[in-house]
Amino acid sequence: MELRGFKNISEQDSFLHFIDGRVKTVIFLGAIIVGTCLTRWYLVSILWMLSIAMFPVLHLPLGTLLKRLMMPFGIAWLVFLSLIFTNGSEPLLVFNIFHVSITAYHEGLTLGFLILLRIMTTVTLASILSFSTPMIEILETLRLCKMPTIIIDLAAMMYRYVFIIEETAHNMRRAQLSRMSSNNSWLMQARDVGNVAGYVLIKSLDRSIKIYNAMLSRGYNENSTNAEFFVTKVSAEDWRYGILSTFVLLILVIINIVA
Repeated sequence: MELRGFKNISEQDSFLHFIDGRVKTVIFLGAIIVGTCLTRWYLVSILWMLSIAMFPVLHLPLGTLLKRLMMPFGIAWLVFLSLIFTNGSEPLLVFNIFHVSITAYHEGLTLGFLILLRIMTTVTLASILSFSTPMIEILETLRLCKMPTIIIDLAAMMYRYVFIIEETAHNMRRAQLSRMSSNNSWLMQARDVGNVAGYVLIKSLDRSIKIYNAMLSRGYNENSTNAEFFVTKVSAEDWRYGILSTFVLLILVIINIVA
Protein backbone atom coordinates (compact mmCIF):
# COMPACT_ATOMS: atom_id res chain seq x y z
CA MET A 1 0.00 0.00 0.00
CA GLU A 2 1.31 3.46 -0.85
CA LEU A 3 1.89 5.77 2.07
CA ARG A 4 -0.36 8.50 0.74
CA GLY A 5 -3.19 6.01 0.38
CA PHE A 6 -2.66 4.98 3.97
CA LYS A 7 -2.73 8.62 5.06
CA ASN A 8 -6.05 9.17 3.29
CA ILE A 9 -7.54 6.07 4.90
CA SER A 10 -6.47 7.23 8.38
CA GLU A 11 -8.47 10.44 7.86
CA GLN A 12 -11.80 8.67 7.30
CA ASP A 13 -14.64 8.84 9.83
CA SER A 14 -15.90 5.81 11.74
CA PHE A 15 -16.91 4.79 15.23
CA LEU A 16 -13.30 4.21 16.27
CA HIS A 17 -12.22 7.59 14.89
CA PHE A 18 -14.38 9.42 17.44
CA ILE A 19 -12.88 7.68 20.50
CA ASP A 20 -10.28 9.78 22.28
CA GLY A 21 -6.80 9.14 20.88
CA ARG A 22 -5.32 8.78 24.36
CA VAL A 23 -7.69 5.94 25.19
CA LYS A 24 -7.16 4.15 21.86
CA THR A 25 -3.39 4.42 22.01
CA VAL A 26 -3.11 3.06 25.55
CA ILE A 27 -5.61 0.26 24.94
CA PHE A 28 -4.16 -0.91 21.62
CA LEU A 29 -0.56 -0.74 22.84
CA GLY A 30 -1.65 -2.68 25.92
CA ALA A 31 -3.37 -5.23 23.68
CA ILE A 32 -0.17 -5.57 21.63
CA ILE A 33 1.82 -6.26 24.80
CA VAL A 34 -0.76 -8.78 25.98
CA GLY A 35 -0.78 -10.46 22.56
CA THR A 36 2.99 -10.96 22.67
CA CYS A 37 2.85 -12.38 26.22
CA LEU A 38 -0.01 -14.88 25.88
CA THR A 39 1.22 -18.47 25.81
CA ARG A 40 -2.06 -20.20 24.86
CA TRP A 41 -2.63 -20.27 21.12
CA TYR A 42 -6.42 -20.19 21.45
CA LEU A 43 -6.27 -17.00 23.54
CA VAL A 44 -4.07 -15.33 20.93
CA SER A 45 -6.54 -16.50 18.28
CA ILE A 46 -9.43 -14.93 20.20
CA LEU A 47 -7.56 -11.61 20.42
CA TRP A 48 -6.77 -11.78 16.70
CA MET A 49 -10.39 -12.51 15.79
CA LEU A 50 -11.54 -9.59 17.94
CA SER A 51 -9.09 -7.29 16.18
CA ILE A 52 -10.13 -8.48 12.72
CA ALA A 53 -13.77 -7.92 13.69
CA MET A 54 -12.95 -4.22 14.16
CA PHE A 55 -12.00 -3.68 10.53
CA PRO A 56 -15.61 -3.48 9.24
CA VAL A 57 -16.18 -0.71 11.79
CA LEU A 58 -13.48 1.32 10.01
CA HIS A 59 -15.37 0.91 6.69
CA LEU A 60 -12.21 -0.42 5.05
CA PRO A 61 -12.38 -2.73 2.02
CA LEU A 62 -11.22 -6.29 2.47
CA GLY A 63 -8.46 -5.73 -0.09
CA THR A 64 -6.93 -3.05 2.13
CA LEU A 65 -6.77 -5.47 5.03
CA LEU A 66 -5.22 -8.20 2.89
CA LYS A 67 -2.56 -5.84 1.50
CA ARG A 68 -1.77 -4.63 4.99
CA LEU A 69 -1.33 -8.16 6.35
CA MET A 70 0.38 -9.73 3.34
CA MET A 71 3.97 -8.79 4.20
CA PRO A 72 3.82 -9.62 7.94
CA PHE A 73 2.11 -12.89 7.09
CA GLY A 74 4.99 -13.79 4.79
CA ILE A 75 7.50 -13.00 7.55
CA ALA A 76 5.45 -14.94 10.10
CA TRP A 77 5.31 -17.92 7.72
CA LEU A 78 9.10 -17.92 7.35
CA VAL A 79 9.49 -17.83 11.14
CA PHE A 80 6.98 -20.66 11.42
CA LEU A 81 8.87 -22.85 8.95
CA SER A 82 12.26 -22.11 10.49
CA LEU A 83 11.06 -23.06 13.98
CA ILE A 84 9.49 -26.32 12.78
CA PHE A 85 12.81 -27.62 11.49
CA THR A 86 15.17 -26.13 14.08
CA ASN A 87 13.40 -26.21 17.46
CA GLY A 88 12.58 -29.30 19.49
CA SER A 89 13.63 -32.86 20.13
CA GLU A 90 10.49 -34.93 19.37
CA PRO A 91 10.41 -35.77 15.63
CA LEU A 92 7.09 -35.18 13.90
CA LEU A 93 7.91 -35.79 10.22
CA VAL A 94 11.07 -36.65 8.32
CA PHE A 95 11.61 -35.45 4.76
CA ASN A 96 14.26 -36.86 2.45
CA ILE A 97 15.27 -34.28 -0.15
CA PHE A 98 18.21 -35.05 -2.44
CA HIS A 99 19.42 -37.68 0.01
CA VAL A 100 19.36 -35.13 2.84
CA SER A 101 17.16 -35.89 5.85
CA ILE A 102 15.16 -32.93 7.19
CA THR A 103 13.24 -33.42 10.43
CA ALA A 104 10.19 -31.46 11.56
CA TYR A 105 9.73 -31.33 15.33
CA HIS A 106 6.55 -31.31 17.36
CA GLU A 107 7.82 -28.58 19.72
CA GLY A 108 8.80 -26.43 16.76
CA LEU A 109 5.34 -26.81 15.25
CA THR A 110 3.69 -25.71 18.50
CA LEU A 111 6.01 -22.76 19.10
CA GLY A 112 6.01 -21.69 15.46
CA PHE A 113 2.21 -21.66 15.28
CA LEU A 114 2.03 -19.61 18.48
CA ILE A 115 4.55 -17.05 17.22
CA LEU A 116 2.78 -16.86 13.85
CA LEU A 117 -0.47 -16.01 15.65
CA ARG A 118 1.31 -13.45 17.82
CA ILE A 119 2.82 -11.69 14.81
CA MET A 120 -0.49 -11.51 12.96
CA THR A 121 -2.35 -10.35 16.06
CA THR A 122 0.05 -7.54 16.92
CA VAL A 123 0.28 -6.35 13.31
CA THR A 124 -3.52 -6.30 13.01
CA LEU A 125 -3.87 -4.32 16.25
CA ALA A 126 -1.19 -1.87 15.16
CA SER A 127 -2.94 -1.46 11.79
CA ILE A 128 -6.26 -0.65 13.42
CA LEU A 129 -4.60 1.92 15.67
CA SER A 130 -2.80 3.56 12.75
CA PHE A 131 -5.92 3.54 10.56
CA SER A 132 -8.17 5.10 13.22
CA THR A 133 -5.85 7.51 15.03
CA PRO A 134 -3.79 10.45 13.70
CA MET A 135 -0.09 9.92 14.27
CA ILE A 136 0.21 13.15 16.23
CA GLU A 137 -2.30 11.85 18.81
CA ILE A 138 -0.39 8.58 19.17
CA LEU A 139 2.91 10.40 19.67
CA GLU A 140 1.49 12.92 22.12
CA THR A 141 -0.09 10.10 24.11
CA LEU A 142 3.31 8.42 24.29
CA ARG A 143 4.71 11.75 25.48
CA LEU A 144 2.11 11.75 28.28
CA CYS A 145 3.28 8.23 29.13
CA LYS A 146 6.79 9.68 29.70
CA MET A 147 8.34 8.28 26.56
CA PRO A 148 11.74 10.01 26.00
CA THR A 149 11.26 13.29 24.17
CA ILE A 150 14.02 12.62 21.64
CA ILE A 151 12.26 9.44 20.47
CA ILE A 152 8.93 11.26 20.08
CA ASP A 153 10.50 14.11 18.12
CA LEU A 154 12.38 11.74 15.81
CA ALA A 155 9.23 9.69 15.16
CA ALA A 156 7.24 12.86 14.40
CA MET A 157 9.84 14.07 11.91
CA MET A 158 10.07 10.65 10.26
CA TYR A 159 6.30 10.51 9.83
CA ARG A 160 6.14 14.06 8.51
CA TYR A 161 8.83 13.69 5.86
CA VAL A 162 8.40 10.08 4.80
CA PHE A 163 5.61 11.13 2.43
CA ILE A 164 7.93 13.63 0.74
CA ILE A 165 10.57 10.94 0.36
CA GLU A 166 8.02 8.56 -1.12
CA GLU A 167 6.86 11.19 -3.60
CA THR A 168 10.47 11.87 -4.64
CA ALA A 169 11.09 8.15 -5.21
CA HIS A 170 7.90 7.79 -7.28
CA ASN A 171 8.76 10.81 -9.42
CA MET A 172 12.22 9.41 -10.13
CA ARG A 173 10.81 6.01 -10.96
CA ARG A 174 8.23 7.49 -13.33
CA ALA A 175 11.00 9.47 -15.02
CA GLN A 176 12.95 6.25 -15.56
CA LEU A 177 9.90 4.47 -16.98
CA SER A 178 9.21 7.39 -19.33
CA ARG A 179 12.67 6.75 -20.78
CA MET A 180 11.68 3.14 -21.57
CA SER A 181 13.77 1.64 -18.77
CA SER A 182 11.19 -1.15 -18.49
CA ASN A 183 12.51 -2.54 -21.79
CA ASN A 184 15.96 -3.08 -20.34
CA SER A 185 17.21 -6.39 -19.01
CA TRP A 186 16.43 -7.53 -15.50
CA LEU A 187 19.94 -6.64 -14.39
CA MET A 188 19.67 -3.11 -15.76
CA GLN A 189 16.27 -2.61 -14.12
CA ALA A 190 17.70 -3.76 -10.78
CA ARG A 191 20.54 -1.27 -11.23
CA ASP A 192 18.04 1.53 -11.94
CA VAL A 193 16.07 0.71 -8.80
CA GLY A 194 19.30 0.75 -6.82
CA ASN A 195 20.18 4.15 -8.25
CA VAL A 196 16.80 5.53 -7.22
CA ALA A 197 17.14 4.10 -3.72
CA GLY A 198 20.65 5.49 -3.32
CA TYR A 199 19.65 8.95 -4.53
CA VAL A 200 16.64 9.01 -2.20
CA LEU A 201 18.83 8.04 0.77
CA ILE A 202 21.34 10.78 -0.06
CA LYS A 203 18.60 13.40 -0.43
CA SER A 204 17.01 12.21 2.82
CA LEU A 205 20.28 12.56 4.70
CA ASP A 206 20.88 16.01 3.24
CA ARG A 207 17.36 17.15 4.12
CA SER A 208 17.57 15.77 7.66
CA ILE A 209 20.83 17.64 8.32
CA LYS A 210 19.33 20.90 7.07
CA ILE A 211 16.17 20.45 9.15
CA TYR A 212 18.11 19.59 12.29
CA ASN A 213 20.39 22.62 11.86
CA ALA A 214 17.32 24.79 11.38
CA MET A 215 15.83 23.44 14.60
CA LEU A 216 19.05 24.09 16.50
CA SER A 217 19.16 27.66 15.18
CA ARG A 218 15.72 28.17 16.72
CA GLY A 219 16.85 26.99 20.14
CA TYR A 220 15.72 23.37 20.01
CA ASN A 221 17.13 20.80 22.43
CA GLU A 222 15.84 17.49 23.75
CA ASN A 223 14.75 19.14 27.01
CA SER A 224 12.58 21.71 25.24
CA THR A 225 9.05 22.00 26.59
CA ASN A 226 6.32 21.55 24.01
CA ALA A 227 2.91 23.16 24.13
CA GLU A 228 0.24 20.89 25.58
CA PHE A 229 -1.52 19.09 22.74
CA PHE A 230 -4.60 17.69 24.50
CA VAL A 231 -6.64 20.55 25.90
CA THR A 232 -9.80 18.62 26.81
CA LYS A 233 -10.41 15.85 29.30
CA VAL A 234 -11.29 12.31 28.32
CA SER A 235 -15.07 12.00 28.16
CA ALA A 236 -17.00 9.61 30.38
CA GLU A 237 -18.05 7.54 27.37
CA ASP A 238 -14.44 7.12 26.25
CA TRP A 239 -13.51 6.12 29.79
CA ARG A 240 -16.17 3.40 29.64
CA TYR A 241 -14.74 2.07 26.38
CA GLY A 242 -11.27 2.05 27.91
CA ILE A 243 -12.39 0.28 31.08
CA LEU A 244 -14.33 -2.34 29.12
CA SER A 245 -11.35 -3.02 26.85
CA THR A 246 -9.03 -3.26 29.85
CA PHE A 247 -11.40 -5.73 31.47
CA VAL A 248 -11.35 -7.94 28.35
CA LEU A 249 -7.55 -7.91 28.27
CA LEU A 250 -7.37 -8.76 31.98
CA ILE A 251 -9.72 -11.70 31.42
CA LEU A 252 -7.40 -13.06 28.71
CA VAL A 253 -4.35 -12.64 30.97
CA ILE A 254 -6.06 -14.37 33.92
CA ILE A 255 -7.19 -17.29 31.77
CA ASN A 256 -3.68 -17.61 30.37
CA ILE A 257 -2.26 -17.78 33.90
CA VAL A 258 -4.71 -20.25 35.42
CA ALA A 259 -5.16 -22.49 32.34
